[in-house]
Amino acid sequence: MKLFSPSKLTRTYISALSLIALLTLATFFAMHQVISTQSDSALLVNISGSQRWLSQKAALLSVELVYSSNTSDRKQIREQLSETIAQLQSNHQTLIEDSTHIIPSHCLSPQMQEMYFSPPVNMHTRLNRYLSEALALAQDPEHLLTPNNSHLIYLLQESGNILESLDQIVSLHQKESEAKVHQLRLVEITSGLVILITLAFLGLYIFRPLANTLLMERFQLENANQELSFLSSVDGLTGIANRRHFDQFLNQLWLLATHNREPIALILCDIDFFKAYNDTYGHLQGDECLKEVAASLKGSLKRQGDFIARYGGEEFVVVLPNTTVEGAVIVAETLRVSVENLEIPHRLSSVTPKVTISLGIAVGHANLANSPTPLIEAADKALYQAKQNGRNCFRLAEA
Repeated sequence: MKLFSPSKLTRTYISALSLIALLTLATFFAMHQVISTQSDSALLVNISGSQRWLSQKAALLSVELVYSSNTSDRKQIREQLSETIAQLQSNHQTLIEDSTHIIPSHCLSPQMQEMYFSPPVNMHTRLNRYLSEALALAQDPEHLLTPNNSHLIYLLQESGNILESLDQIVSLHQKESEAKVHQLRLVEITSGLVILITLAFLGLYIFRPLANTLLMERFQLENANQELSFLSSVDGLTGIANRRHFDQFLNQLWLLATHNREPIALILCDIDFFKAYNDTYGHLQGDECLKEVAASLKGSLKRQGDFIARYGGEEFVVVLPNTTVEGAVIVAETLRVSVENLEIPHRLSSVTPKVTISLGIAVGHANLANSPTPLIEAADKALYQAKQNGRNCFRLAEA
């Protein structure tokens, strides 16, 4: 057996250690990139998802502006509509332009470039037109604020198409994020295998401590990734599912219900006069109110498959798999009563001097030809009717 000289053996170990150091640095860099990519991608998806809610809010405010008969209310609605338009524009610029302040090294992929700037979606032009029409409506004089207003008609006609395109963009952001993370994980796994092979040739008695350290840090990273994945699907304030998790859950349930031919019930819940509550009791107390209402709604759901999420602001959404109209009505009333029984004081409520909720119910059957969007819109319209009919009640969407 040929023996290595001490000097050659030293050079061999130094070379091997240098290789291990370089591979270890590469592995840690890949791990860091996985976390960074997931975080940045989650932020992109959240910003893109918020565009959907903001576009709905702009359409709703536009309708309220036209149909409001109170001059003071119209002034407030104009301000809210202008703020919503500004936020939509700001988010849009963040998504389509490189941003070093919010999302480091963010740039659009070719597929996303095509979504935003090429037919048939051409989201950049369509959204700018949508915002231009909404801004024009917000600035129209009082005598032009009629149901026949051309700006309002365009907004109502385009709202559904905008929402569908925004859903496609959110989905594409998610797919690109998963692809990036998959590539980085391949780099991570490859580097780890090379390290293990090199360690086997050098002897366990030298590199065992290093191997144990790497395995421990890898375990910690996986835990961190799992925690990050969990946090990205949970609303930080209320502890229930967030809007992103709701979208994923509903899409998955929609596909399952398509095969099983089972009905899906969706209930939108909105805390009555919550802005007045915040103005009266302060935002910290408002946060506590949201937490209590969320816990009460969640505790009122008895079946394991029932799902609740924070839809946005003071709105919550409940999804009831395989539930008929009769069952959905019973659950809705249970939710309403549970919040009312919390006895949270609300002296500015015109319904009753305590916190209450209004609910909109929609029940439908999933099919591959349609998305869940019409079901959500139906529940939203029913919620609006509940508010118009005195609040602290529920309304069922028309079949």
